[in-house]
Amino acid sequence: MSDDDGATRPRLRPSVIGDPAAFAVHVCTRLQREIPAYRGIAAADLVPSIADAVDRLINATAADRPLDERELADFRAYGALRAELGVPLDAMLRGWQIVVGEVIERIGASEHWATRPGAALMSVLAALLRASDAATVAYSSGHREAEAQITRALDTRRDDMVRALAEGALPAGELRRRAQYVGLRLDGVYAAFRAITEEPEHTEWELRQRPGFRPPRGVVAILERDVVGICDPRDESAPSAGVFLGVGPSCALERVPYSLHIAGRVAETARLFGRPGRHTLTDLGVLPAVVGDSDVGSALMHRYITPVDDAEAGSILDTVDTYLAAGLNASETGHRLYLHHNTVRYRLSRFEELTGASLKDPHVAQQVWWALRYRELNSGGAEA
Repeated sequence: MSDDDGATRPRLRPSVIGDPAAFAVHVCTRLQREIPAYRGIAAADLVPSIADAVDRLINATAADRPLDERELADFRAYGALRAELGVPLDAMLRGWQIVVGEVIERIGASEHWATRPGAALMSVLAALLRASDAATVAYSSGHREAEAQITRALDTRRDDMVRALAEGALPAGELRRRAQYVGLRLDGVYAAFRAITEEPEHTEWELRQRPGFRPPRGVVAILERDVVGICDPRDESAPSAGVFLGVGPSCALERVPYSLHIAGRVAETARLFGRPGRHTLTDLGVLPAVVGDSDVGSALMHRYITPVDDAEAGSILDTVDTYLAAGLNASETGHRLYLHHNTVRYRLSRFEELTGASLKDPHVAQQVWWALRYRELNSGGAEA
């Protein structure tokens, strides 16, 4: 089949785009001007692959044949390279539209095709677009595979980073090197967090959508079925329903292990007392101490809870608890419990009679509150 044989369909000449290297440079310039994802990439990293891709596209079209397996593999490599350079798939697709558009424009402007029938030109362009479609499938596949590998590698590094922070065993230099690799700011101020949740994968995904939880401000990973990491201390947004999110104190990167230790205590305390949401150590007051010091809790429970007769314990202790929460105001206690004030006063008096303690004594009131929280913790009511 000859280019000049009028009895046969004319084929595309490889020279139609002019100098391949100059064409690739021209296309690269357009990509960097029109697509933000390409702007930070050196032209030297883009031009060779553009030239090779156009060459394969033109050759397949000129020979009026599909792309062969080797060419498809080359296009998969083209897509993988874009992923490695940090070009998202949608930006690469837009870039390929520019490449093909430039090729079509060169063909349309060629003197060789100016004298050819319109049907002949349309036939060649159809062949070009078929090859382009096959190339698109191939390079998209290559991009996705490479992106998945990059993500897995980054996930592994990220998980290792969070695990190292939790263990607190890394030397400062290695800690900073790993932090820099995952995109954290070395001079940043962070707060560690631990989220206890029944759906760790969903919670991990949800937190990663928040700017304060992803690089350069934070990092999120799943560790022992909890969602763990560091975040921007200024991010005070609440987690989704049912998640117990403990946040540690603000600190430099080197102090994150301590912050994470506190965050873990806060999250576990919130879970044990059935308080979902975002909490800090200050938010929970002395509840973490109630959880952590069973000797004190046991002694106070023996002193203030055990003497109350089992038959009366429920109503009396509930009234005492509400009385303490109401600031030792009997009228407010009755209002909260829908009780007559005489009933409230009887129950409070009965408690003081059985325990030999006065709730008006601030020290006693504090101890009774601790005993009630320890009772709640051990009765299962805290987790109900």
